[in-house]
Amino acid sequence: MRKQLTNIDSKVSSEEPVQAAPEREVSSEHAALVVQDEGLLDRARLQWQFGDWPKLAKLEHCMLQAHPERGRLALFAAAGRLQTGQIAEAEKFIRLAEVWGADKALVCQILAAGIHNSLGRAAALAGNFSKAFRHFESSITSGMPGTDRALITGARIDQQCSQLGISPNCFGAGPHLVRSPQGGPHEYRRFTVRQSAEIDLGDAWAGNSINTVIFRHHGILTCEGKQFTAFYVNEHSLRLVQRDLKTNNIQTCDLGGEYNLTDAHNSISIGIDRANHIHICYDHHATQLRYRRSVHPGNITEWSEELPMTGNAETKVTYPTFLQPRNGFPLALLYRDGIHNKGTARLKYYDEASGSWADSPLPILSGSDSKPWTSNAYWNHPAIDHDGNLHISFVWRTHMLGEDRRVNNINIGYASSSDNGISWVTSKGRGYQLPITQTNAETVHPVSPGSNLMNQCSMAVDSLNRPHIVYYADDSNGIPQYQYLRYDGSLWHHQIISKRARPFTLTGSGTLQIPISRPEIVLDRNDNAYIITRGDHSRGRMVATVLRAPGYVWVPDNVQTIWEEDLGFSEPIIDRVRWAQENVLSLLVQYNEQPNHDLGHRSLFRPIKLIDVHFAL
Repeated sequence: MRKQLTNIDSKVSSEEPVQAAPEREVSSEHAALVVQDEGLLDRARLQWQFGDWPKLAKLEHCMLQAHPERGRLALFAAAGRLQTGQIAEAEKFIRLAEVWGADKALVCQILAAGIHNSLGRAAALAGNFSKAFRHFESSITSGMPGTDRALITGARIDQQCSQLGISPNCFGAGPHLVRSPQGGPHEYRRFTVRQSAEIDLGDAWAGNSINTVIFRHHGILTCEGKQFTAFYVNEHSLRLVQRDLKTNNIQTCDLGGEYNLTDAHNSISIGIDRANHIHICYDHHATQLRYRRSVHPGNITEWSEELPMTGNAETKVTYPTFLQPRNGFPLALLYRDGIHNKGTARLKYYDEASGSWADSPLPILSGSDSKPWTSNAYWNHPAIDHDGNLHISFVWRTHMLGEDRRVNNINIGYASSSDNGISWVTSKGRGYQLPITQTNAETVHPVSPGSNLMNQCSMAVDSLNRPHIVYYADDSNGIPQYQYLRYDGSLWHHQIISKRARPFTLTGSGTLQIPISRPEIVLDRNDNAYIITRGDHSRGRMVATVLRAPGYVWVPDNVQTIWEEDLGFSEPIIDRVRWAQENVLSLLVQYNEQPNHDLGHRSLFRPIKLIDVHFAL
């Protein structure tokens, strides 16, 4: 019996050529010999899966006409000729396939698959490897649904790259096949996640996502072998945690006070100055600055009372974001002054000698004075590159849309600074006049109004100081999907990196109950990008997806779980400094509820933990 070949582990090799015969009438004796070639269909199918078009193009009429599966074989012969430019011959074999009883649906499948393969080859030649990957994968799923898609797609990519003179390494990681020294197939190993520590910090407020909202910068922070984090235990207690990274010993300090936990915006951010004093900002949403610093360096046991910084523009503070000292630059605080659709991004700088803060002379981003509509720039996590340059990316929000009050975030913008935020340039190095507004901002990727573009996602930089940005917004079908942008030094590249099927809409004010977290991103020392998410695509588990350098091709099945428990509506909170130093990812994890618009909270308390994980490719 003939066995349909559905994976590359078959003993049949695509390297075995199909012997062509001259065009002539076939005698009954010759016909019998052809029928006895039991491996013909299997070889042809394997050659189609690999995309070995020259060999398929050698299938001739006289070899097929007496075969019981001649209709299918004629389709493979046509596919080979189409991909090698023999259009007229291909049309003859398509007609033969129909005459010989090939199913019409199968004819359509093979032809559609050929279109995808041609588009994949064109995209690969143009250097758009993520698009090429999607077309090669679609070719496999269109032409032979039910096969091992990941494995066969890798084989197809290798064969097409060989024919085009392109290295398959341009496609990055994923289950691509390469040839072993023995000529057999070998699959790239998928990346792995290993947990090395789990530290229970006790129970804490979990009635909303205030302890795990993604825009905490920093939510966890390492300095000189010590790791610091903070969270709300309840409405009267804010807990500081100090961890010795060598021994995992934990020290805690609870700061008493009155804290508004019913608004998830009111999160805690941590910074550390050059004298190792710890600074915290907490509990604001367009309200008065709340700020303290430690009395002793590297020690959480004693704290100042609440202090102003400069007293200027400190009555409508949201999203305090500490920028760590480096390259002689002091600790800085980036924050929003204003509200969701009328805001200004400002910077303050700390001087250890005087123990005082100073304001930057000009705002960075502002939509407060825009006309006829004001706006606000929401920044993703800022990123510091290897030379100490500061990178930010952002979206603009203006008035709500329609009766359902759809959130109206627009476009992805970008700027970088080599002097800790005093002056700024575009990705092309052209200077900005401050403040950056919707009028003069560089748009690196356009997103139209009302497209469920989410604010305050993340970014990172690679070894060449080039930015990588992750966020989510609608795809062409109106389904919110995770998306990825990177700059290669001359062009920005974009790709969708999820395949969600359920729509949702960002509407109304306050913190929303959203089925997916905002994405986080880190890059390892080899510039591989790891995207960290939680949501309906992962059954509430925290998961990671890798985009391997240099091609950064998304492989849908290459996902690993970081934390096996359902985390509700929490978002990834990571230690950026430790990752940069050690490539160890520390996360703060806790199950959270999140009532829509922050209305109707339950009094809920759940364990909160620090975990360490390691990625390996």
